[in-house]
Amino acid sequence: MFMRTVRCCTNAIVPNRALAYALTKCPAFLEPPSQCRNYHEVTGDIICPNMVRGIDHLRDPRLNKGLAFTLEERQALGIHGLLAAKFKTQEEQLDICRISVDRYEDNLNKYLYLVELQDRNEKLFFRLLSENVEKYLPIVYTPTVGLACQRFGLIYRRPRGLFITINDKGHIFNILKNWPEPDVRAIVFTDGERILGLGDLGAYGMGIPVGKLSLYTALAGIKPHQCLPITLDVGTDNQDLLEDPLYIGLRQKRVRGKEYDEFIDEFMEACVQRYGQNTLLQFEDFALINAGRLLAKYRNKYCTFNDDIQGTASVAVAGLMAAVRVTKRKLSENIYLFLGAGSAANGIACLTVAAMVAEGLTEKQAQDRVYMFDVDGLLSTRREGGVPPHAKNFGKDIEPEKDFEKCVAKIKPSCLIGCSTVGGAFTPNVLKQMAKNIDRPVIFALSNPTSKAECTAQAAYDHTEGRCIYASGSPFPPVQYDGKEYHTGQGNNSYIFPGVALGVIATATHHIPETMFLTAARTLANYVSENDLAIGRIYPSLAEVKEVSLAIAIEVAKMAYDEGLASVYPEPKDLAKHVENQMYNYYYESSMPVVWDWKPEEKFNVRPIQPVPKNI
Repeated sequence: MFMRTVRCCTNAIVPNRALAYALTKCPAFLEPPSQCRNYHEVTGDIICPNMVRGIDHLRDPRLNKGLAFTLEERQALGIHGLLAAKFKTQEEQLDICRISVDRYEDNLNKYLYLVELQDRNEKLFFRLLSENVEKYLPIVYTPTVGLACQRFGLIYRRPRGLFITINDKGHIFNILKNWPEPDVRAIVFTDGERILGLGDLGAYGMGIPVGKLSLYTALAGIKPHQCLPITLDVGTDNQDLLEDPLYIGLRQKRVRGKEYDEFIDEFMEACVQRYGQNTLLQFEDFALINAGRLLAKYRNKYCTFNDDIQGTASVAVAGLMAAVRVTKRKLSENIYLFLGAGSAANGIACLTVAAMVAEGLTEKQAQDRVYMFDVDGLLSTRREGGVPPHAKNFGKDIEPEKDFEKCVAKIKPSCLIGCSTVGGAFTPNVLKQMAKNIDRPVIFALSNPTSKAECTAQAAYDHTEGRCIYASGSPFPPVQYDGKEYHTGQGNNSYIFPGVALGVIATATHHIPETMFLTAARTLANYVSENDLAIGRIYPSLAEVKEVSLAIAIEVAKMAYDEGLASVYPEPKDLAKHVENQMYNYYYESSMPVVWDWKPEEKFNVRPIQPVPKNI
């Protein structure tokens, strides 16, 4: 028996109450010949305009163009009269958006305006963001997104993404089926336990996957319908949130141990069951206790990476590579001291070791040049409690030391890297000691948001006699020192993860090796110009991040085919063109159905119609 599914719509005629009741209870019923799709059922990027109701072209953010609909489109689509008479181009609309955003003085209000713009007009939002990266990236990403997460219960409006709770264990696939878009290629997910440097924000952490995926599209052209943000709500240990009347998550302590691991296992399996084995699964803001071990557990089973570990490592190593052109010291000639020994610090250290090995050192020789200092002091095998397992490769057989300033004086690092989330931890004395250690000290204060940075850009220059090479995780204003102005670099993961994701998606890569992030780091470092270095910046301008993302995507795609990781066959002859063809179009397209002419029919002598014989 042949059966087709039905989609209920507002103008469907239901002949009797029994059938009406059945239609409300069962989504699979016989489909009528005249198809009808509600605006929220528009999926993918292949849309037939005459299958969408007129007003839904205004309600659906994917289709809405506001006053940019032409007269022909308004009349043909049945929206004439629903819009004011004036016609405005997308460029005119962008000008209005810029004026509107600038009217707000508070960054959180700017964030809310941009979120609402995305809910209303998708192409306008992404074009505005992609053409004004330096201006709006700090609003939709760090540092403002951190404040948005802290206020998420207050600003939560339209649902975006999926919330999957520990109570849904055993039914995760059913929840994924509720997402209306079948063509998902990338999922960014968090359990909210370590949001930036703000700690456990539970379900409020949804702002991070949403923000990351906005950058997937704005900075690398990954189509928005291919992106899905997810929060895995297993509770929170943040007592303030448990008592917060605005909190939107489960009011319970975090689930841990076997139940948690089974939950994550089921989630990973459900994602590939729903969307395919090559679905990109990006871990985001998992706590140290889970981040490294989950990455190790899944990296060879799924197409997955952890941006806090590998993305942070890649952008940091790119900065170190660019700094070589200023210091004239190879990576393998530096001594590195990390403040913080968590997942980000270990990720950076491991990738730095890989880069030094590429310069000719053995792995052991490279590890010997890396020191770490955590909340219990220098990572020494002699200290009480020893070295934590996740950082065992960087423990040293030396005397324990709990005074960070003394460590800087004793070890004499040439590169100081902060991943501690302790604001101001690089004190004036520490910075002055770095200036004594070496002529051009490298100082990275990478903790986010800005309030958690180990030191400001101005402090770094003031206390190193202007000789430092500085980068931060969040943006700082230009530095004034000795009559010169310096524009320091922001070691922002947004230089890396969108390009890596585009290359992986474009080639349907099935696994992401560590060397892929080293490739991304080299590509980013090569984009730093002499002009950038002259003004103190070891990263290209954020205005160039779209070009950087495309370059990284192309290099990642090449590597995917060279290493046998790609699943798109045959291999495209022009790989760069293939990657570009996968990218999102930020500009308005015609909403009219495509029409075409047929060639004239050939002429034949057609017989007249004869009466049907009565005996037939």
